[in-house]
Amino acid sequence: MAIQHELSWSASRAGTFDSCKRRYYFDYYLSWLGWGNRADPPRREAYLLKKMTRMPMLAGDLVHQTIEAWLKERQKGGSMTREAMMEFAIEGLREGYRTSRNGTWKSRPSKLVHLAEHHFKEPCVDEQDGSAGDYGKRYLERMQQSINNFLDSPALAPAREAEPSGYLACEEMSTFQFEGTKVYAIPDFAFRDASGIVHVYDWKTGRPNPQDAFQLAVYVEYAVSSWDADPDNVVCYDAYLVTGDVVEQRLSPEEREEMRARMVEAMAAMREVHFNADKGVGNELQFPMVVDPGQGGFPCSSCNYRGVCGRG
Repeated sequence: MAIQHELSWSASRAGTFDSCKRRYYFDYYLSWLGWGNRADPPRREAYLLKKMTRMPMLAGDLVHQTIEAWLKERQKGGSMTREAMMEFAIEGLREGYRTSRNGTWKSRPSKLVHLAEHHFKEPCVDEQDGSAGDYGKRYLERMQQSINNFLDSPALAPAREAEPSGYLACEEMSTFQFEGTKVYAIPDFAFRDASGIVHVYDWKTGRPNPQDAFQLAVYVEYAVSSWDADPDNVVCYDAYLVTGDVVEQRLSPEEREEMRARMVEAMAAMREVHFNADKGVGNELQFPMVVDPGQGGFPCSSCNYRGVCGRG
């Protein structure tokens, strides 16, 4: 049965909607059905642009994959050395860069790496003047620092030492229903300890963002829905792996209600402009661009759609 377009929600989607509704339109409406080689050109182009990534995101994703591999190896009763983790991440970054630079990503655009830096011919990937080497080294070092902090941080010892029998989630995408809407959630790692407390970790390889706490609040709702957890016994953590900082979050009943209300409000705003993308591409003008990109043009300067959104 063919998948059908529907209104669904996640904290990251809400973040995109709040930061730039035009990008939200490209991500979740115009790109819909664009995966087919015979797709209409605007849909196909939007889909390919959606699938692009950037070096910071690629490096962060590889850190996630590396920690996932470490946890799953432990779950099987084995172990993954620090050296093996570093090799896994570094080779992944190099292979992703080669795939993007050589254009081989075109054979499987949904699976292989296509870097926006290459697509837009950004100076940071100029290989003639050495910029590409310096740029790549920056993210190799960021991955190494993140992996070392995961392995060495005392604050992350509970995650490393959690009994595999108590694992609840490890990077699996899942959904739950909230107020009649499908919500996507991908906890990076979660386990239930011997006392029944559920611990949910979100690995971060970038700077802290005000959206981070909201994401953790969504994980509380996911834990209640999926694991029958008592919300008072769910503890969430933002683990900023580059610096080693770990921020713990527990929600009081009042704070949880505030977050639930915020989710309802966000869903309502998205529902107001929702349309069935199976039946057409809609009107992009219903999804306005960022009014003022701000200093340096951010977020437009790093947007995958900056060549087609109409801003010029």
